[in-house]
Amino acid sequence: MYNAPAVGSWAPNPDTRDLRLAYFRKAPTLTLAVNGLPEPVLPGSVRFIDTSLGGSFDAPEGFHALQINVDRSSMDLNEAALRSLLLLPDLAKHPIVGTFVIPALLSWKRPGINREVSGTGDIFRSVMATLVGSLLETAVDIEARKPALSRAVKQYLDASYDNPDLDVAMIAERFNLSRRSLFYFFENEELHLGERIRALRTRRALELLLHADAQRITYSEIAASCGFTNVQSMRRAVKEFTGMNVREIHRSETVVRVALQQLREALSPST
Repeated sequence: MYNAPAVGSWAPNPDTRDLRLAYFRKAPTLTLAVNGLPEPVLPGSVRFIDTSLGGSFDAPEGFHALQINVDRSSMDLNEAALRSLLLLPDLAKHPIVGTFVIPALLSWKRPGINREVSGTGDIFRSVMATLVGSLLETAVDIEARKPALSRAVKQYLDASYDNPDLDVAMIAERFNLSRRSLFYFFENEELHLGERIRALRTRRALELLLHADAQRITYSEIAASCGFTNVQSMRRAVKEFTGMNVREIHRSETVVRVALQQLREALSPST
């Protein structure tokens, strides 16, 4: 919501069980009062608001907030835990908020989002359970964490596959997981963890190989830019995913493009 300067308030609503997570994208000199305590809200901050409590706000022109309501009863929060969450001043730098929550809120009006919502409910509930468990330092059932952490690992791989040192040990350390838990998150996936890393590298290699002549880049340069440790490992991966040798790519471009599309589908965010 964008607005003109406004002052407003809301009455307590004991019937609601919603816990609101608000991202104050643009909030210059915004003052928010929850539980009768006015406080300034900085631009870019993220915080919880309990909608069953009364409050008020003094918002300047240009105020822009994005928010989502979560059924707090689904997270089994007692009153002490709820108060702890409401006292947290800003969650924007929390890795789960930065990885999932803010991007999800920013993409809420993206074309086609309605088709995706039905498949993201479980993931978002998992995200919230993991976030709350992290903030309160309480244990979260591994099944509840699985959708959120699987998605987080995939996003990390998407951004890091070109690092030749990327391996299971590095990923496990990054997410503070055991190797066993990490493999468990991918056991029902079309591509298991190691296969996913190779597929990401191979997808990029095929994209570059299709245009290698025009761009005047060598096989060694392609392999290095995709995260392969050497040309031989790239050749093996290309052979595995396409059935062809690297030198055959241009002679069978149609077949390669079909294989490339299959890789893209296997690596799509919905998988």
